[in-house]
Amino acid sequence: MDPSTAPPVPTTAAAPTPPSSARPQRRAPRLIVSDLDGTFLSPDGTVSELNSAAVLAAQSAGIPVLFATGRPVRWLDVIRDLPGAHPTVISSNGALLYDLGAGEVLDRVFIDPEVALAAVSRLRAVLPGTAFGFESGLRFGHEPAYQILRAGAGAQPWIFTGPVEEIVHTEPFVKMLVQHAVVAPDALLERVREVVGDTLTVTHSSTGTVGLVEVSGPGVSKASMLRRCCARLGVAARDVAAFGDMPNDLEMLGWVGMPHVVANAHPLLLELEVPVVPANSDSGVGRTIRGWLE
Repeated sequence: MDPSTAPPVPTTAAAPTPPSSARPQRRAPRLIVSDLDGTFLSPDGTVSELNSAAVLAAQSAGIPVLFATGRPVRWLDVIRDLPGAHPTVISSNGALLYDLGAGEVLDRVFIDPEVALAAVSRLRAVLPGTAFGFESGLRFGHEPAYQILRAGAGAQPWIFTGPVEEIVHTEPFVKMLVQHAVVAPDALLERVREVVGDTLTVTHSSTGTVGLVEVSGPGVSKASMLRRCCARLGVAARDVAAFGDMPNDLEMLGWVGMPHVVANAHPLLLELEVPVVPANSDSGVGRTIRGWLE
């Protein structure tokens, strides 16, 4: 998802039959963590009645439901009033921890601006036509060549434009967006990783045709922030269930003891030997939670 725009409508697919070695686990977890777009949210970007009821039922049973998303905090209104949801949200792919109830940033991992500028220079040299944006969580700055994909979004007060060399020093930022109009998301992901190496963390959650990858500080992922949350909550990784659909969920799914992917997930996730639950169009997350509680 392009965090500078309203989230795109994810595509869905028919649910494949999970392999016998990857059936959904029947034991209830102590903590449930779910991605939002393409996973917990319906294809139209709303919360289904079944998913909403499941979250409240889990909370009533003493099982917190926490969300981990690539969205910046300004795009969390869709779950702001969700009954039973844990107020703590992992946003910006794990670079920011936010208390949605209090409207307070609890933790944040910034990108070194000089490291970012070095990456920009190398990427411009090997990938002409690349454009860059920078996400602080509350504001989004981009160079003029960067495409804002949602009509009218450029008029929003939280978006500003300028040269990269100025934007990176305007305010601390947690994520860099790398965009290319011709190179597809999966191919762009590999190219950017080749260029930046281990100086930064590169992933993507894009369902569009425009290439877009998301870059965070070294070692930053949904899993890294979830690890901190679990330490605070006193919950072991083996007792955490997680749901995801895109490459930016891979580290999180690899860290928890009960990983699940939705049937409409990226092919890379469907290749994992983990349970496949119904698609987001069929409230797969809520159905799985309900199965645990029953």
